Amino acid sequence: MTRGLGAIFVFFLLLNLTGTIGAQVESETPQDWPEGNDAYDNMLQMADFGYRKIDSDANKNARNWIADELDEMGFEVERQTFTTNECSDCENIVVTINGTLDDEWIVVGAHHDAICYSPPPLIGVTYAGCRSDGAYDDGTGSGALLEIASVISKWEGTPERTWKLGWWDYEEWQGSDSSEGGGMGSLHFVDNIPNGTTTTYLNLDMFGLNWPVPTPAASQLSGCDEEFWTLYQFTSPVDDWSYYEDRGLNVTDEMRERADVFQTELVDINEQLEHPSEWVRVIDDTKGNSDHYNFIMAGHTATWLRGQHQYIMEEGDTCEQTPKHAQTDSVNTLNRMGGGRGNVESGLQTGMDIIATYAWMDWNEESNNTEENEPEKEESFLPLPIGVGAISLVFLIATIIKRRNT
Repeated sequence: MTRGLGAIFVFFLLLNLTGTIGAQVESETPQDWPEGNDAYDNMLQMADFGYRKIDSDANKNARNWIADELDEMGFEVERQTFTTNECSDCENIVVTINGTLDDEWIVVGAHHDAICYSPPPLIGVTYAGCRSDGAYDDGTGSGALLEIASVISKWEGTPERTWKLGWWDYEEWQGSDSSEGGGMGSLHFVDNIPNGTTTTYLNLDMFGLNWPVPTPAASQLSGCDEEFWTLYQFTSPVDDWSYYEDRGLNVTDEMRERADVFQTELVDINEQLEHPSEWVRVIDDTKGNSDHYNFIMAGHTATWLRGQHQYIMEEGDTCEQTPKHAQTDSVNTLNRMGGGRGNVESGLQTGMDIIATYAWMDWNEESNNTEENEPEKEESFLPLPIGVGAISLVFLIATIIKRRNT
């Protein structure tokens, strides 16, 4: 086949397939998809409220802003108020998207509060003037979840399971002088899940400084041999439940089976998204120090998406250091560690792609099922942004022509 005939062949073949494959791509991919730059803007707004310590005006202003944004998206906003020994006016912000099943929930959450105290070795000591913008912990999670909510509000159809999006108050431990631990907002939510409800929880807490963000030159010069920062998905364990068993959890066969299925689903999603397994990892959670802990301890299945390692002194390496619980947790710090806003946006995109793909699989469940009088489909299609299928088709045809010319 000559080059001229090949071009004509591609044109007419694409023209003929537009109404078949093209229509299939259009019908099985969402019109809207979360964007890293919008999540970043939301994080900026969260940081601009200032130090979002529990019972502070900054914290109340942040949660009111989240509620107002959700209201403008068309959601019915539930404001879950609660009090504790340390907090006289705490409040979760929750929205619900009813699915076909009301006894199976998917919950996606992030915390909207922040804390400031000393890092190791004197961890948890508060001091005068200590303030944190909470940009990374957890403006990234709260901002990304708000962007995910905005996209979901535009999706048509009904999910298979009921989805709830939650912004938790009082996740942060209040320091060494506190009379209680953190995680109070998510615990309040978990305690009110109806008996018999099967729940899967996805936790967004401190991510964005992860793949594909490259490791800074300063880290490499100090001995770091990692090319990128890692996005961890700390998930209900498959092999090592000791952390939770030591804290009183009776691990059942059903919990083990659900954890195995969930980890497999997350691995499959990352493979479909072509995330490198070396830098985007699904692993057993063995530390539980975020809101997902309360879900797992209540017998539910959960994962925690977070970037970077813990403090250098805790991990014993020089590759990553999380800017949390201190005055260093600012937008400027994120940009410096990430190598610029664009890289942080890309890191946020990685996590949101995972959540949105998992969501769209549930939204699109009904359309993937075989309808009456229709032949069963042998292939499933990856829920990626529109255009991927068309591009792949062009490359496929081009490859065929090239092979015929050789």
